[in-house]
Amino acid sequence: MYTEVSNVWASQAKTPEEAVALQARADLLISLREIIYNNGWSPKEAAQHLGLTQNRVSYIATGQVSKFSTDKLLGLLSKVGYQVDMAVRAA
Repeated sequence: MYTEVSNVWASQAKTPEEAVALQARADLLISLREIIYNNGWSPKEAAQHLGLTQNRVSYIATGQVSKFSTDKLLGLLSKVGYQVDMAVRAA
């Protein structure tokens, strides 16, 4: 028997605020992974562009959100020439 959840982060977080933060980090990580893929970078090339080890690039490729802070992800996106725009709306 499975439990259905509408937000995987809500099921892992201790508070709703933590779930929001996890979702934001996941969104940033997904964007970074798409940039790597769209540029056709190998793990070695991605590591060079991002200033990371290939092991850290593999964390991006496999979606390991817990391995990166929001600040780190924002910095990596900036490093490869991307700007993050945020939108705030009522829940």
